[in-house]
Amino acid sequence: MRPLLLRNIRSHYPISTGRPFATSHRGVTLSHATVPLILTSKMPLKQATLNGSKRKASLTSEEPEKRAKGGEAGFRDSRTEEEYNIVDREFYPPEMTNERCAQYNANQLERPMETLDKAQQATQDERDSVDVNRAVVHWFKRDLRTFDNKSLHLASKLAESYGVPLVCLFIVSPQDYKAHMTSPARVDFELRTLEVLKGDLAKLDIPLYVETIEKRKTIPARIFELCERWGASHLFCNIEYEVDELRREALMTRKGLEKGIAVTAIHDDCVIAPGELRSGSGNQYAVYSPWYRAWMAYIHQHARQLDLFDPPSPNPKASRQDFKDIFESQIPDAPANKRLTEEEKKRYSSMWPPGEHEAHERLDKFLKEKATRYKDTRNFPAAN
Repeated sequence: MRPLLLRNIRSHYPISTGRPFATSHRGVTLSHATVPLILTSKMPLKQATLNGSKRKASLTSEEPEKRAKGGEAGFRDSRTEEEYNIVDREFYPPEMTNERCAQYNANQLERPMETLDKAQQATQDERDSVDVNRAVVHWFKRDLRTFDNKSLHLASKLAESYGVPLVCLFIVSPQDYKAHMTSPARVDFELRTLEVLKGDLAKLDIPLYVETIEKRKTIPARIFELCERWGASHLFCNIEYEVDELRREALMTRKGLEKGIAVTAIHDDCVIAPGELRSGSGNQYAVYSPWYRAWMAYIHQHARQLDLFDPPSPNPKASRQDFKDIFESQIPDAPANKRLTEEEKKRYSSMWPPGEHEAHERLDKFLKEKATRYKDTRNFPAAN
């Protein structure tokens, strides 16, 4: 059996729709007939109803709907979600109108994924011409593993071919945690996994530097500062598909070249890159079954999409001394707004052991003991 690694699949359940959705990863397909309406325990049921595929919240007389011409400005249909902290307006504006959605669907507006792809394609020759300096950097995000990590693998190969060290980096971003409503339990799991990852990399003489950056907008500039400090002219990372992150990497792709740094963003989270599959009309699939047939056909035609990537090669032995301060550094604590109690830390640590080794063990156990019964138990998460 081909070895499998289930990467971190982040699901964002919308408040409104009843649309079908599905996601597939390394040959394992997860699907649901509909995405349910999500209500908090504090939200009165009468405040939210389903009307076809669009949710309508009751409006108060104190906040009348204010629409400008064309229905664009002043559109606010998530006041209930704001009230119960399901949507954080500190980082995100009100949702777009149906008119603007139609413009994206009609390819009249450029999607963030297209913005990043365009930046990478337009700068390919210039990035290829950047000479390798004293180090190569891989920027970890949610890809906290050494095995089957495409960006890490490519960064290691480049460093090895020039006989320079690979340096790894992870940024703890309190504002990103807040913007994405990341739970304290997940932040704790991430930091514990970083401890395991740091140890795994250290066995290969590869340093992992972890820093907390309070303001998310300053992350690109700080990463470029670190690259310059380490003498790195090449920065690799795997792509995160959230909107802000796509736009950030598109900006970094171009800004990096101004500093002599080639930024290479790699598709790694999905077996098939987003946008690669199109319907006969050239649009994204909106129905599961046709998408699934197209996905399977594509994999049969491009079997190498399922190839796995080896862990990084060991660094030169001198790296231990050259980056001694990084090897001796500690993983920072969770941000103040995402900290657990000591009792919670202990409990969650036993429930969710960190690291890719534990993930592989759990996956192997699932495949051996429960996968054959998945079709009968998939709607009962506790059974899996």
